[in-house]
Amino acid sequence: MGKKRLLAVRKQLKREQLHVRWLEQHLPHSPQFNSAQQRVAQLCVLKCVVESAALPTTNAATKKSDAEAPLSL
Repeated sequence: MGKKRLLAVRKQLKREQLHVRWLEQHLPHSPQFNSAQQRVAQLCVLKCVVESAALPTTNAATKKSDAEAPLSL
């Protein structure tokens, strides 16, 4: 499921970036341009979050060999 979300966010980000480029050329001082730039920034953050959530995590404490090993300080 994480892969689908990541692909959807990337696709939306690409679409918004194209829209920002068009607005920059045709309506550089418009409220639409500012809103589109904000959406691109939000999508970049969302993409990073989704990418990090999609990565497999390894937790050393859950490994059986680590859990059984004696703790030394």
